[in-house]
Amino acid sequence: MRQQQELYVYRSYRCILSFGRTQRRRLRLCMMNRGVMRMKTSYTLACTAVAALMVLAAGCSGGQSAGTNGQSDKQDGPAAKANPEPVKLTLQPVGAGYLYEEDFQMMVAEPLKKKYPHITVEYVTPAKGTMIDELVAAKSVPDILLYGIGNYTQYRDLGILTDITPMLTKMKIDTNRFKPWVLDNIKVDGKLYSLPYAMNTNAIYYNLDLFDKFGVAYPKDGLSWDDIIELTKRLSRTDNGTAYKGFMYLNSYWVGYQLSLPFTDAVKKKSAINSDGWSRVFQMMKAIDTIPGNERGSPVADFYDKRILAMVGAYNLVPTLKQDKYQTLRWDVAGYPSFKEKPNIAPPVDLHQVTISNSTKHPEEAMLVVDLLTSEEVQLISARRTGRASPLANKKIEQELGAEMPLIKGKNVTSFFATQPAPNVVFANEDLAVQKSIDKFYKDYSSGSIDVNVLMQKIEEDANQAISVIKSK
Repeated sequence: MRQQQELYVYRSYRCILSFGRTQRRRLRLCMMNRGVMRMKTSYTLACTAVAALMVLAAGCSGGQSAGTNGQSDKQDGPAAKANPEPVKLTLQPVGAGYLYEEDFQMMVAEPLKKKYPHITVEYVTPAKGTMIDELVAAKSVPDILLYGIGNYTQYRDLGILTDITPMLTKMKIDTNRFKPWVLDNIKVDGKLYSLPYAMNTNAIYYNLDLFDKFGVAYPKDGLSWDDIIELTKRLSRTDNGTAYKGFMYLNSYWVGYQLSLPFTDAVKKKSAINSDGWSRVFQMMKAIDTIPGNERGSPVADFYDKRILAMVGAYNLVPTLKQDKYQTLRWDVAGYPSFKEKPNIAPPVDLHQVTISNSTKHPEEAMLVVDLLTSEEVQLISARRTGRASPLANKKIEQELGAEMPLIKGKNVTSFFATQPAPNVVFANEDLAVQKSIDKFYKDYSSGSIDVNVLMQKIEEDANQAISVIKSK
């Protein structure tokens, strides 16, 4: 009996020694509080003390291990296989701006070396000869794909996507870390074909020098489109032979996103553009585009290349503005303008997504990369060093946006989150046909050649013809 007690005490003591320093200190304090350390040193009492100690290990921590902020320690992401074989993968963004190569190094390559050293990833630059449709034709599809919400239809039609929902479950990848609405906005028929790694929040970017030059007060959060029109009138002028413009939105249907206006009738599969909602949008767009001196040009290029545009309503430009050639541009941000009947509602967030191709020979290793890129650790790096807004629910990551970027220092970063995004839209081919028709006829309307009713009629007729072709295929 005595030998059994000694063996029990010895084994329990060895188990306690395996605890971390912080955990042992907690247990010691807890024992003192509960009087365990006042016990005598007989074998019977020693056994009791050790047993109590093991119970107190859970009792004093409230059933949690020695994590931080009262959170239980858990494995950070799925585990790799024991003694894994080296694996080489390829990754390609749909456009360089979705993940610049230098950002790829800090957000993928370097974290992989630390966590999964057996996995290496090659960055495939999207360029002539290596665009995704060309790679599909050459049967050389990258293992990992990065794209935006508007590219889903293209990637789906190329036949390279796969439902990753079963793999998320199999590999125990935690999806609760994302903002609640984010995953709902990229699900298709309840399935996930990707995970989001960045959010292109919308905001007004403005050139401080131009506002100072013309003595106009900087824009603030909460502006309406009527406010923007008045500001644009004051900033659109010619000075010393240079024509300066006040404001531009990104494209001819961007504003319609704010009101969640449909492009097509989901049941009839025909254009839904001939409506009071779209009529209002087109009239508001024309009111901006026809302000003297504010004729439409190239919104982004006029803003940070030519620097003749005072304001641009755009998605996240920070990853581009951090390039060396734009360091002399003095800029700041304000909340995206909204319609008065829907205050503080901005266009949908352009969610940048990462997934694995359905032809990868290493799906589990590719999913480990997907999980790592969307982890809190890498998302914090991304927010602090690249200025990308994170789709994760962790408020700290949101608050740390641009913390290590001199470019962001002093900027009104809260304006990136000053508006609520309208629900995302997964575009069908029919929707894309309507958008092309808008682009085709809007200039005739803004120039005064046709009125808004004729514009909507022309769009509807042209789009429905294109939709008929799509249906016949």
